[in-house]
Amino acid sequence: MVGMVVLTLSAAALAQRRGPAPLDPLPVTPADLAAFGTQPVGSGAPEMTIIHDPLLPASTCMLCHAGFDDPLTTVKPYRWRGSMHSHAYRDPIFRAAMTIANQDAPGAGSLCIKCHAPRAWLEGRATPPTGAADGSVLFESDIDEGVSCHVCHRLVDPAYPRKQYQPADDEAILAVLDASGLRPPEPGNAQMAVDGLDIRRGPFADALPPHEFAYSPFHSTANLCGTCHDVSNPLYTRIGADTPAPGDSYALNPFNEPHPTGLKHGQFPEQRTFSEWANSAFAKGGVDMGGRFNVDPNDPDPPVSTVVSSCQDCHMPDRRGFGCAEFFEPPERRNVPYHGFVGANVFAIDLLLHLHGPDGDASFDQYTIDSLRRQRDETIDMVQRATDAELTQAGPDLRVRVINQCGHKLLTGMPEGRRIWKNVRFYAGDTLIAERGGYDPQSALLDDASTKVYEQLLGIDEPTAALVGRPAGPSFNLMLVNRVEKDNRIPPRGYERAAFEAAQAGHVGYEYDDGQFWDDTLFCIPPGATRAVFRLYYQTSSREYIEFLRAENTTDENGQRLYDAWEAVGMSAPVVMDEGEIALAPFVVGDTTADNAVDFSDIERVLTHWLDAGLIGRTGGDANCDGVVDFDDITFVLSRWGRTL
Repeated sequence: MVGMVVLTLSAAALAQRRGPAPLDPLPVTPADLAAFGTQPVGSGAPEMTIIHDPLLPASTCMLCHAGFDDPLTTVKPYRWRGSMHSHAYRDPIFRAAMTIANQDAPGAGSLCIKCHAPRAWLEGRATPPTGAADGSVLFESDIDEGVSCHVCHRLVDPAYPRKQYQPADDEAILAVLDASGLRPPEPGNAQMAVDGLDIRRGPFADALPPHEFAYSPFHSTANLCGTCHDVSNPLYTRIGADTPAPGDSYALNPFNEPHPTGLKHGQFPEQRTFSEWANSAFAKGGVDMGGRFNVDPNDPDPPVSTVVSSCQDCHMPDRRGFGCAEFFEPPERRNVPYHGFVGANVFAIDLLLHLHGPDGDASFDQYTIDSLRRQRDETIDMVQRATDAELTQAGPDLRVRVINQCGHKLLTGMPEGRRIWKNVRFYAGDTLIAERGGYDPQSALLDDASTKVYEQLLGIDEPTAALVGRPAGPSFNLMLVNRVEKDNRIPPRGYERAAFEAAQAGHVGYEYDDGQFWDDTLFCIPPGATRAVFRLYYQTSSREYIEFLRAENTTDENGQRLYDAWEAVGMSAPVVMDEGEIALAPFVVGDTTADNAVDFSDIERVLTHWLDAGLIGRTGGDANCDGVVDFDDITFVLSRWGRTL
């Protein structure tokens, strides 16, 4: 029944748009962006669904929650100052992308601000009287603090009715949202339930701060993180059955109307980090990772379990120390949540230090500079903990296995421009004789035809392309894309194909078996090679994405400013995630079965994999290593018939 309703609405949307002029830009109104949760001040929403006590700037937290600690060593919560949460709005990649979003769908920037400066959105500064949603009326503190302390610590758990340890006020807050039909039904799209009063919440039942406080178990759960870390585009409606499936399509809604369901699974999925985690083994009882992510290597008596079962276990691991300034005589805790929120965005940190450090506009104080420098080191460390690599030789092939040690896909989050790739260099002694996945740091160009690149690519389907006057196919236009063109990212432990597809997190153009959390690639070994050196690279932003953000920008300087900074800091230099080396044994060219002889079994191997394509290696039947199994491979085997080692 739901699928039929969606189909009818989409047909109406198409009928509404018939005419010669393309919808460029999309005629978006605030109604198109309506969502569940606490509403912004000034939106005309019912009085009790907006906040009443102002959300204080994060700087008010610094004295107590940073004290006089060294920013290079503190574990106090103001460690947040070095995180990308703190700089979520200032991030120049985000600013350039939001410009394009507003150009394609005027007003859509309010969705961006809702995630990247939620205090400004809640207090009614995301959409100024002009309707531009360009951040022009944000406070300086909104820009400076991004995802700030008071937003997260006034969040209410929207998922459950009254529980034993849930703050008593939450029941009344949720009842008001229920009465208005605004209670968030699921994590995602920054659909927040926020306490209208300044009652801050946290995970310690014995905390006795000098401000109003409520104990909140919600703040120790991944559902809190899921508030923002599943992102869907509400301008599109999914066409399909009740449960999402690979064959679904996405059509533009009628304009000036709310999304027909408001549910994220009825919208186009731009990011599914929380859903990836929620359908992993980490969310279903936890995984003992031996302390890889959540044990402090500098603590001789680490205070935490080695089991990872929530987002916080990796991104806010427990540390020994004090939650607030010592002059309050707080207890020393073994489980102070580390507010680094360390992820993988090395490039953005480089940009921030360049633009706002001593060589830029000098707007950062030394505390912020030191905090970001610490974050950069910790980010590289996190990226390098995310994988393990195994190299083995199978006769004429090098098999490179990458194991995903994360609780979500490798990689996850914002898909635009992000990628991981395998680089292999083959040597004869010390002489380089071949390279796969070569990257030129001078031009920032990758030889992606010769290697495996892990990425998610989004695009515009043909019907929508005709409506918006854009070419169909891969695109970085965030508000226009409505199709996943490619997704071969490695799933986490506990992967089940059906569950990921139902969460709109399935793979496209690539397949993984249930339970698989690794991926193998076969590289043909060139004759004469005696050793191979492998590196796994991660890059935050590709050249293609940075050039898109500059070329598409017609309204401000954000694209050019980003491009200039990108050039100045090394063009988003790739980070080495993993590496290894292997000595290579001699092999017989033409031997596809790795039995050291070219014979009839090799013809059988070619025929078994007939017309397979991709980097499949000689043992996959690609005897001549041209990337496809065809008649040329039979000819190649016959030309070497009878050879042995």
